[in-house]
Amino acid sequence: MSEKSGILKIVVSITTFMGFVILFFWALHQDPSKLPSQLIDSPVPEFSVADLLEPELIHTPKLFDGKITLLNVWASWCAACYSEHPYWDEYAKIKELQILGLNYNDKKEKALHFLKTQGNPYANILFDHNGRLGIEFGVYGAPETFLIGPNRKVRYRHVGVVSPEVFNAKFKPLIEKIKQGF
Repeated sequence: MSEKSGILKIVVSITTFMGFVILFFWALHQDPSKLPSQLIDSPVPEFSVADLLEPELIHTPKLFDGKITLLNVWASWCAACYSEHPYWDEYAKIKELQILGLNYNDKKEKALHFLKTQGNPYANILFDHNGRLGIEFGVYGAPETFLIGPNRKVRYRHVGVVSPEVFNAKFKPLIEKIKQGF
């Protein structure tokens, strides 16, 4: 019996090891920007947060009413946010778009310094100092960007930098669909 149990242990060990190897290689080939979002085609979460620049101004989901919005999740501690930030000035020039920022899990002084040195393309900035609103949106980190329709529904979520190539390939066609009522 001990010989059979020894062989069984070897077979189980090899099978387990192979399972981990397969899982590892599968994970290596996954696109991290394709993280699923429970919010797609759902209303934005309910919230009430202060504006980063005007703390007496409280933002709620009404901020999205009647406007096509790009909500960019950013933070001063996010290296990729520095590389994508210059593009937001260009997107802010598109008249049918509202560009909002969600400063995520950041220190106010550092966020203000980021804006002072990098510029401020945002119409408003929701200050999420403790990350609660980010959790409500299902944010994994920064940068992330949400396309929100004029009916407050989340239409798309992009994880990572929104370069002009990403904007033109992913956001622009969806913005056109929203403008046409889809």
